[in-house]
Amino acid sequence: MPVYPGSLQAKVIFEDGTAFLFTAETIAAGNASVAVQLRRKRETFYPWGCAVEVQFGGAPGAFALDVQVAETDAAANYVTIGSITAVNGTNVGRFDMTNLWPKFLRVNVTTLTNAVTTTVKVSR
Repeated sequence: MPVYPGSLQAKVIFEDGTAFLFTAETIAAGNASVAVQLRRKRETFYPWGCAVEVQFGGAPGAFALDVQVAETDAAANYVTIGSITAVNGTNVGRFDMTNLWPKFLRVNVTTLTNAVTTTVKVSR
């Protein structure tokens, strides 16, 4: 996927669904991904969480991917709720969102030292 294309482009993710925010792309720091809309289930007991996983095609060096959410899919409305700043031995990192109720989610690449391919997946 290309970087954030603007408002009203978000794909809906249903329960047990997955969407890719970046797919094996070389992304420069300062770019945000496409957004996804997290479908809200009607039951009151439903856990509203999701998982964000990043996989780099090599050692990323120093990096930070901010997980951002908004109620309105507009670049100025997104706020950071957490960051992925570490990976395991296979260059995979993760962020778990629990007990939050945002409508839209994206990631913003704030720092990425090495020019490696980046894949970011959101799962519900």
